[in-house]
Amino acid sequence: MAEDTEYKKLPVEERCVHKLWKARVDGYEEAAKLFRELDDEKSPEWSKYAGLIKKMVVDSNALAQEKGLEAALIFVENSSLAGRTVGDVMSGIVQKCIAAPKTKTKELSVQVTLMYVEIEKHEAVLEELVKGMDHKNPKIVSACVATTTQAMREFGSKVIPVKPFIKKLAPLLADRDKAVRDETKQLAVESYRWIGSVMRTHIASLPQVTVKELEDEFDKLKGERAEPSRYLKSQQEKQAKIADEAATEDSYNDDDAEAGVEDLDPMDLIDPVDILSKMPKDFYEKLDEKKWTLRKESLEALEKLLTDNPKVEGGEYGALVSALKKVITKDSNVVLVAMAGKCLAMLAKGLSKRFSSYATACVPALLEKFKEKKPNVVSALREAMDSIYASTTLEAQQEHIVEALTNKNPSVKSETALFLSRALCRTQPTALNKKLVKLLTTSLIKTLNESDPTVRDSSAEALGTLMKLMSEKALAALLVDVDPLKMSKIKEFHDKAEIKIKVTAPKKELRPATAPAAKASSTAKPSGGSTEPKPVTRPASTGARKTVKKPGVVAGAAPAALSKAAGGKTMASERELTPEEVQDKADELLPAEILNGLVDSNWKNRLAAMEQLLAHIPSYDVKQPGISQTLVRTINGRKPGLKEMNFQVLKLKLDAIRCIAENFPVTPITVDHVVNEITEKLADAKNGGAAADVLTALADATKLEYVVGKVLSFALEQKSPKVQSESFNWISRAIIEFGFKVQPKTLIEDVRKGVQSTNPTVRGAAIQLVGTMTMYMGNALMVFFDGEKPALKSQIQTEFNKNLGEKPPKPIRGVQHSSTNADEDEDEDGADRASPEPINLADLLPRVDISSQITESLLKEMSDKDWKTRNEGLTKLQAIISEAKLIKSSIGDLAPALAHRLLDSNAKIAQTALSICEQLSTAMGAGCRSHVRVLFPGFLHALGDSKSFVRAAALNCINSFGEQGGYKEFFESEMIADALKSGSPALKTELWAWLAEKMPLLPPKSISKEELTTIVPHLYAHICDRNAEVRKNANEAVLAVMIHLGFDAMARALDKQKPASKKDIMAALEKARPNLPVKPLPKGKQQAPIPEETKKVVRSGGGAAAQKQGAAKAAGAAGDKATTTAASRKKEEDVDTSPLLAVNSIKNQRLIDEQKMRVLKWTFTTPREEFTELLRDQMTTANVNKAMMANMFHDDFRYHLKVIEQLSEDLPNNSKALICNLDLILKWLTLRFYDTNPSVLIKGLEYLAQVFQMLVEMEYMMAENEGSSFVPHLLLKIGDPKDAVRNGVRRVLRQINLLYPFTKVFSYVMDGLKSKNARQRTECLDELTFLIENYGLGICQPSQQVALKEIARQISDRDNSVRNAALNCIVMAYFLAGEKIYKLIGQLNEKDLSMLDERIKRAKKTRKPTAPADMPTGLKPPAQVVQQDSIEIEDTVGNGCDELPPPEEEGTFDQAPSAQVLQLQQQLQLQQQQAAQQRTTGPFGLDPQVMSEIEKNWVRVDQMVFHDQPTVDISLLYEPIKVIPTRDGFQYPQDKFDRLVSRSHYIQQNLTTSPQANPSMASGISPYRSPMRLPQQHLLTNQSHLENNVPNLADVLPKHDPQLIKIIKAVSSTDTLKARAAINELTEIIEAPEKQAVLRDYEEIFIQNVLAQLKNLSQLPLSQALVVYQPLLSILYTFFNANILGKTLSVACIKNLMSSLLHLLADQKLTSGDDSQYNKVINGICLKVLDKVNFTNIYCALIRLLRETCPVAGLPKFTDLLMKCIWRNIKMLPERSNELNYDAVILEVHEFMLALPSTWWQNRPSDTPLRTVKTIIHNMAKVKGNAILQHLNQIPTHSELHTYLIRILKNFQKDSTVSGTGVSPQRQQFSAKDIGGKRISHQTHDTVSQIFKLISDKDTKQQGLQKLYDFKQQNPDIDLSTFLQGSSATFHKYIEEGLAEIERNQNAGSTQALDNRTDVNYQNAVHDPDYWMDRLQNMMSTRHNVDDGSNILDNRVADENLCLNSMNSQKVSLIRREKPELSPNRLQHIQAKLAQIKKENHAQ
Repeated sequence: MAEDTEYKKLPVEERCVHKLWKARVDGYEEAAKLFRELDDEKSPEWSKYAGLIKKMVVDSNALAQEKGLEAALIFVENSSLAGRTVGDVMSGIVQKCIAAPKTKTKELSVQVTLMYVEIEKHEAVLEELVKGMDHKNPKIVSACVATTTQAMREFGSKVIPVKPFIKKLAPLLADRDKAVRDETKQLAVESYRWIGSVMRTHIASLPQVTVKELEDEFDKLKGERAEPSRYLKSQQEKQAKIADEAATEDSYNDDDAEAGVEDLDPMDLIDPVDILSKMPKDFYEKLDEKKWTLRKESLEALEKLLTDNPKVEGGEYGALVSALKKVITKDSNVVLVAMAGKCLAMLAKGLSKRFSSYATACVPALLEKFKEKKPNVVSALREAMDSIYASTTLEAQQEHIVEALTNKNPSVKSETALFLSRALCRTQPTALNKKLVKLLTTSLIKTLNESDPTVRDSSAEALGTLMKLMSEKALAALLVDVDPLKMSKIKEFHDKAEIKIKVTAPKKELRPATAPAAKASSTAKPSGGSTEPKPVTRPASTGARKTVKKPGVVAGAAPAALSKAAGGKTMASERELTPEEVQDKADELLPAEILNGLVDSNWKNRLAAMEQLLAHIPSYDVKQPGISQTLVRTINGRKPGLKEMNFQVLKLKLDAIRCIAENFPVTPITVDHVVNEITEKLADAKNGGAAADVLTALADATKLEYVVGKVLSFALEQKSPKVQSESFNWISRAIIEFGFKVQPKTLIEDVRKGVQSTNPTVRGAAIQLVGTMTMYMGNALMVFFDGEKPALKSQIQTEFNKNLGEKPPKPIRGVQHSSTNADEDEDEDGADRASPEPINLADLLPRVDISSQITESLLKEMSDKDWKTRNEGLTKLQAIISEAKLIKSSIGDLAPALAHRLLDSNAKIAQTALSICEQLSTAMGAGCRSHVRVLFPGFLHALGDSKSFVRAAALNCINSFGEQGGYKEFFESEMIADALKSGSPALKTELWAWLAEKMPLLPPKSISKEELTTIVPHLYAHICDRNAEVRKNANEAVLAVMIHLGFDAMARALDKQKPASKKDIMAALEKARPNLPVKPLPKGKQQAPIPEETKKVVRSGGGAAAQKQGAAKAAGAAGDKATTTAASRKKEEDVDTSPLLAVNSIKNQRLIDEQKMRVLKWTFTTPREEFTELLRDQMTTANVNKAMMANMFHDDFRYHLKVIEQLSEDLPNNSKALICNLDLILKWLTLRFYDTNPSVLIKGLEYLAQVFQMLVEMEYMMAENEGSSFVPHLLLKIGDPKDAVRNGVRRVLRQINLLYPFTKVFSYVMDGLKSKNARQRTECLDELTFLIENYGLGICQPSQQVALKEIARQISDRDNSVRNAALNCIVMAYFLAGEKIYKLIGQLNEKDLSMLDERIKRAKKTRKPTAPADMPTGLKPPAQVVQQDSIEIEDTVGNGCDELPPPEEEGTFDQAPSAQVLQLQQQLQLQQQQAAQQRTTGPFGLDPQVMSEIEKNWVRVDQMVFHDQPTVDISLLYEPIKVIPTRDGFQYPQDKFDRLVSRSHYIQQNLTTSPQANPSMASGISPYRSPMRLPQQHLLTNQSHLENNVPNLADVLPKHDPQLIKIIKAVSSTDTLKARAAINELTEIIEAPEKQAVLRDYEEIFIQNVLAQLKNLSQLPLSQALVVYQPLLSILYTFFNANILGKTLSVACIKNLMSSLLHLLADQKLTSGDDSQYNKVINGICLKVLDKVNFTNIYCALIRLLRETCPVAGLPKFTDLLMKCIWRNIKMLPERSNELNYDAVILEVHEFMLALPSTWWQNRPSDTPLRTVKTIIHNMAKVKGNAILQHLNQIPTHSELHTYLIRILKNFQKDSTVSGTGVSPQRQQFSAKDIGGKRISHQTHDTVSQIFKLISDKDTKQQGLQKLYDFKQQNPDIDLSTFLQGSSATFHKYIEEGLAEIERNQNAGSTQALDNRTDVNYQNAVHDPDYWMDRLQNMMSTRHNVDDGSNILDNRVADENLCLNSMNSQKVSLIRREKPELSPNRLQHIQAKLAQIKKENHAQ
């Protein structure tokens, strides 16, 4: 019994999978209980059971299965993970549960199924149920059908669509199982209940008995309304609101009583068929036959095909449509016309929306054919028109319809009107804009008055239908002029009309209690009009705004006034008064003294009278009729009037008229009386300005257009050029002040007259006016001046270009005027009060109708079989369009013909067609949109063409159509979806790139969401496409589509994708989501303002007041908010007056709570909601500013940026509050580490750097909870892909080490090694290296052994960077602990141990011994160094521009440079806080006391006085150089620093050694580093030369001009725009000969940055890189083509440059296009480099590059190209011999042969590189002869090069002519063989063979070796290697060592004469180990003495470039003469050998 209950001790999840069924039952019950208790649908508990749900439902035990289903039901209902399980669980339910014997099991399975539907997994559920309908078991089939029926009944047909199972109904109804048949009948009845009569078409093929049964069931459902009883989760929240709205909208619901039956298109349930492939092959031939019966057969075949396949698959139907259209329009047989019309109707129905591209071409032809009177033809045409209308809109066909309504034939007019009537019955009111309604109504009113009664009735029917659709009120204003009789007819048809579609009800939104409500009510009032001018009270100044009580009305009035002015509203008018009436009224208004004074002859009296008149004007009543006319005519009519000669009186008269115009209503009648006189006064020198002000006031009071017309008409009639020019100037100013409120057409005509004037002043003023008009009219304006003379046109073009693209200023006049009239204009028509429409320039420009020139012959020519004929036709078309310039959109059949040419097989013709289309769009303007549906598929086809020029032309064409006609039409008819479905990878790439660029710029609602939805599946498919470019561009287009569809819609569409691709697609969606446009906070939440203008942070009451004031201004500017809203906003803003962070003492309490586990510990892998809520609560308790908190927890990253900005501004003044809330700020920033937006992360790290810097200065120590809740999350970002993020994290970590125990930091960093991210592991290891280096091994936690073992484990990591970092860390520990480290790291495998040993060896060579503890004090620079601003070296310093070793051999430290720099910078900042006496030694080891003494005497330049300087010991200048940290995180590159240290070391060494004691001192420095040989006479010369040879600080630091350095460094920028700008600036310098000298000191830096940019480009896609490759290669060519540049480049720089260039040539990356222009340019650059740079340096660079690349498996072509460069140099050797430094080249060749000896090449497939190098030596020897031996001082005599050179010289002595000196190594090879063959005779061969036999014998081997040596001495030219072919490597080695030993013995005997031993003695000595040991020690000491001065060379030679392990097996030439000095590996070998011999002797 105890065994039975043992399972209860197990966890629940283990019980659920227990093998005992009772345990599983118990587990399922416990799981169900647990599921009920979980409140959070995202709780991690759910994830434990997600994988067990399927096992629960398919349990083999019936009871367990039942319990499992119960648990599964609860899981699906409550868990957010349920959606992931639907596939597995539903398949299990269908297979095991849905037809189970137990009733409860079946019920539960159905409930689980319905619950999956409720959580919106209905598609997956239905898919599984439909699969179950095909099961063999009839019980499962019937259960699946029954479940489907129940799901449809509860959720409706929108959730459970009919289409997936509609085809299965017929076979299921005929199933032999009765249960299946019955359930299927129920499903069919339920389907009918939802979709209605559509079901009848799908059961027609069933047996009649079944059909009758179903029909009876269908009849029972008539009138029953289908409504869902259950809703999806997303719909449930809205259901209550819908119910409330339904209760208040009974009337609307009554009209919608039949909404239960879904309007389902029967075509949606039919699969499309491709009829093009099924059409008869001779269809088109028969259709062109003369015999009508054959044509009929062709149409009958098509008709049958369309009848059998009502739904047609999309394709290219242009040819078929054109053929049918031709029959309809041209065929004389009416039967065939009717058949063609019927076929066209069926084709349009079958294609549905896809037919839209052909509709524009068909509609005019069909309307024209309505002239046919045969009933069968008219009926077919009606059917065709109705079918076509389903794929297009009235707006698209409005031109054709209006044209047909004006046709002469009454039948055409009548049928067109009837078509309109039918079309309107199926049109949504929203599809008809006001402009279209007005156009249609106007046209129909004209036909309503026709004499033909049929036309009148048809027009009345169309008008009645339009009135029914749009409402009587909307058409009332347009039908004012219709007589009552006709109006009654229209209303009769209005009552009869039946709208056949469901009119979409407008969305009713809650109206705010603000002014817009009043505005809406006011705009609804009809306009009454007025014949009298309306009295208006205007302010005294036109610039002042009048205070109005109703701000809402004012805001609405301003656009209304603009609309009225722009739309040509009728100006107020009045009756013109007679002179007598004016006289009478003037007598009433004005005193007699004023009237008399106006005509007085004395000007002073006239002046006094005008002053009195001005004083009287404000007192008059503005409502008095005719007041303005009376006053103005009195002033002007009383002589002298405005002809006044006195300028003072004239000014007062003009001021009086201006005052009247500003304060009284003025009509055109009044203006007419004074405008001419005022215009004339514009030329007045003193009163011209006043006259202009009067004209402006008159224009403001009436209309600008009217006044401008009057002014121009008068001015152009005057002879005075001053009047004309000032008139144009006034108009130019008026347009800027009022806006462009004039008719451009008339204005342009007058301006052209001014432009053509002979007077330059008038011409200049007119041209200036053209410039002003350009701001408003754009490019179109220039068309009107194309016919001008070239000189004049040039002036116009200059002014035109000056203003083109400029944004016109906001109008300052007219707006105020309309605002003051708002109250009086409330009765204006609503249409007039709409917002103003922009000027439609297309209507103003003169356009030509070219349809008459598009003849049939031209179209035939364009479609001819001969491509030349087609090309001629297109050329003619181009000429027609070019001549017309601006054309109308009616182009006949040209669009379909052009569409065929876009698909032309000839690429050039397709390109021409595209250019014509682009030309058409420009010439046609906005009218081109009507042809998009025809041409756009062709554009898309061309976009995927293989030819780049065709793609470019297609892209230009598409953009041109979009700019001219808008982009909306592109997204209709699924044209883009079709292209993406069947397009090539090139098309997909280009199309996605275009969509990504254009779609974000389009208004959100301008594209139909239905159309975009069709694109989404293709987008998802292409995100996972195998083509990299397609994937890339598809990913970029995700955001563009998401902007229009939204994230949720796209996420829902993801359910249909395959599980494998869902992850990648969701990642792309999540990546794009943060970049969506900002959504504002909900109204209930507080929000700090986002706009950039708000610079200050609210911290006090004053700040709050300022913010309120700003908010009030914003509200006033908006004009649509009521005072109540403003007051509520102010109340909310009152809360924001508190500081951002408050000073408090509750941080300690938070620490205690966390330690006692009262709150959640801040540890997580991804932040959950409970952590966010916890932080929000803690912030609320801490009184954090509520507005800032709202922004902190906002979903939009821009609010987070605002928070960081506020905190940064608050930091300096509120540091105490920051410390009080530091843990909260750090926690909030850790949440940001998990966001996807990099800008927040970077800004946050910058803010953290400021915070920690402040804390360091305050000596603050972080609390435990502050560190533990922050550091682990910070380390997650140390492996971020972005350099900026990683650098920021490193900087913060350095600062944390000073604020938090570094042992704890070490522990957290060690935890980072567990990450799966290789970059994070690498960075963590680098941090550990830093910590160990600075704090010693005592920092290791929990112990040194544990920590170092874990670090050592990383050596075996598969990532190379991790291995390197781990090795570096262990090496650093080794330098601190020594050999003890091997014990601490424990056992390593052999491979890892060898890697570590090798790294330690190399590190020892380059490491300078310094104690870790001394590092901080040794790096303190003087303060003045830190403050210099000239150090601006960026990342370009080390971008591969120096000679660097391979990554695995980089020296001691692989830590990123920026990490060391940050450490130095941090220490520097700390030490600056210390006292002056704590300063350490500065650069060059200067004594601190001396430095301080010098600083005391420092003065400014202007206070300079002479002081005696103290004596300073200059010897310390030659002490070891120490690195100085620089500002901004930069440091010297490691390799340059190492060279500096080496230089310093050897300067020291030579200072302490006399020149006589070290005569070969210069040989210690490799001469290949300098183009000149090193002098050896004087120390100073040596020192200066060392500085030239070894790159010093001048190589990387700016020398003279920091700005130029900045420009040069920008060349390597990853920002392509910045890089190209820098290249352009440098190109200007290089191309100017007088400026080239500026760059001579910057050559190295320039080439380094060019190489860095080439490296950047190699990592970019080619399409992006080409943008920079072109200018970069161009400037490189220009650089080396310059006269004085490029001559002083170093060897390393040349080597890197040639390597990059040759790799580009070898890679063939840039030859992917149609030509190889890039390769030609690169080849040219290489030739320039070979010719221009120093001859010695290029030789050394090429040989060194060959040495480095030969052992590496690189591009095969690279080595060939490199050798070609060397061969070219060999050819130039005789000519440039005097330029060559032979020492340097010979040393380079020696290093080549040392690294890659002859034995190494024997196993290689080709030894051409070796023979190439030998050819260099051969030619040099040929040029120099025996003198070349003087240049062998740098190489040992035992080298292979030395031997080879001696042999060559001997050959030269023997032969008078040298053979084999050709350039080609192959030739040399053959000649060498010939020579060798001649030398070895048969006798010599036998002699050598006898010697080798002696050597082979054990007893005579020594004798044989001696004879062989003697033979070699006698015959030095004989190569013995041929005799050793086939022998073992051991025998080779034995021969070589034996000969070498004999040679050494003889040399020793001849020089010392100490021990003339015989062969026997020598043989005995071989076995004497003590002798060998003494000799070895002597040799080693000799070697050390000899090499003392050349150590650096040997180190370099034996460094990374040599493989020491492989040298043991290398062959050495038999002619090698070795001296006592041995290489290290040779010494090791001898030591091992001696030890073995010693061991053997002791054993004996």
